[in-house]
Amino acid sequence: MSDHDPAAFYDELAPFYPLLYSNWDDAVARQGYALSNLLAELGIARGDIVLDAACGVGTQTLGLLSEGHRVIASDLSAGAVARFKAELERRALQAEARVDDMRELAGAEPASAAVVMACDNSVPHLLSDAEIARAFASFHRTLKPGGWMVISVRDYAAIERENPDVRPYGLRCDGDRRFLAVQVWEWDADQYDLRLYLTVESGGTCDTRVLTSRYYAVSIQRLMQLMSTAGFVEIQRRDDVMFQPVLIGKRPDSA
Repeated sequence: MSDHDPAAFYDELAPFYPLLYSNWDDAVARQGYALSNLLAELGIARGDIVLDAACGVGTQTLGLLSEGHRVIASDLSAGAVARFKAELERRALQAEARVDDMRELAGAEPASAAVVMACDNSVPHLLSDAEIARAFASFHRTLKPGGWMVISVRDYAAIERENPDVRPYGLRCDGDRRFLAVQVWEWDADQYDLRLYLTVESGGTCDTRVLTSRYYAVSIQRLMQLMSTAGFVEIQRRDDVMFQPVLIGKRPDSA
């Protein structure tokens, strides 16, 4: 079993994270456009506050900012937040960014956001129903009445469990650097250890490091039940928004 420290995992991954994509800038634009269309469908105006509670290096936040949305970004990883701030400067965008834990959202005022989101399978880093319930309660507290939570997750019920499950990324080039990443999943009941092997070749030298984390293969049905328990209504699964299923839920207007 690996040590479970998502902050340390993403601190170390932050300098390399965009290289996991064949074209990160294109992914930023596509995901921002898709999420912006979803928010419009939910009645969210571009001036309304969107809190990205798992912003990472900014894949979704940067896209939404480019679409004209007002976004506050937070993440457990200080390294990821630092990389996100550097990307803001590079793209001449502005947003508030801070280190915060989605289970607490200590930096967020109650009833301050029209949307709280956590995309790209960030919620399953929480390893129990109780931890997820804490996060969903924080989302509910932070939302204005009538506001929406939006998360995207893997559909673990549709994934065949191989042990180990080896998942290579393609070879990427960044200037004179060649970059290769391979995920290895090792299952342990309803959780799995993840080892991410990162190899960088540059100037005749080659360096490989191994980053470790752990996930809870929580089902979408269970996540929707936990959303309901946290007080959300109008809960839906949407498969027509992003590359992962998207779950949405509304804080009641009168709450």
